[in-house]
Amino acid sequence: MTEKTIKNWVITGSKGNVGAALVETLTASRTRVFGIDYGTEQHVDEVNQFYTYLEADLIDIEDVQRVFSEIQFRVNNIHVWINVVGGFAIGTTIEDTTAADWSKMMLLNFQTALNCSRVILQHMKENEYGHIINFGSVAAEQGMAAASPYTVSKAAVMALTKTTALEGKNHGIFCNAIVPTIIDTLQNRAAMLDADFSTWTTPTAIANEIISVVNSERNGEMIYV
Repeated sequence: MTEKTIKNWVITGSKGNVGAALVETLTASRTRVFGIDYGTEQHVDEVNQFYTYLEADLIDIEDVQRVFSEIQFRVNNIHVWINVVGGFAIGTTIEDTTAADWSKMMLLNFQTALNCSRVILQHMKENEYGHIINFGSVAAEQGMAAASPYTVSKAAVMALTKTTALEGKNHGIFCNAIVPTIIDTLQNRAAMLDADFSTWTTPTAIANEIISVVNSERNGEMIYV
């Protein structure tokens, strides 16, 4: 499949900073995009003919299957699935974390990516083509003090990415992970007031990198942005 025939994208976490930047970049180039997130707010003009927003709880596998069916009814084939949805937490050392702390990060970061992968992989294998992109973190490799649930959940996503790439490679399926340093958002600036913001990566830069990866045949890679 060539770049020109890659038409239908799904972006989870489309209301977040990276998801919104990706939606805006893709729809500006007349690419068909479906955004999935919590709540009903949309990031782009509701009259945008290239964008459809759908609400779903991606922690619930049945809700993932429901929203997938809704998208498939509209466009039949899904060529690209981007798992942006996730969460971040910092401030608690390992011994002070609770079961709820671990559950929240594992559900938001790992379980959502796993649920979406389980559903979309069957579809992509039937079509013998597809791109899946997950989100890892440099912190998952280097560690981050007072953020153990977050770093471990992202490490799980990165392992899932490599395994998906191996299982999908004979079916025309490519799976990679974007591994940002720190994303320059208002929330992160507020959480890390003493940081050097000039070293952070922007949501738009990440969006452009994702598009570049999808237009390639890279597979099983951790792509640092």
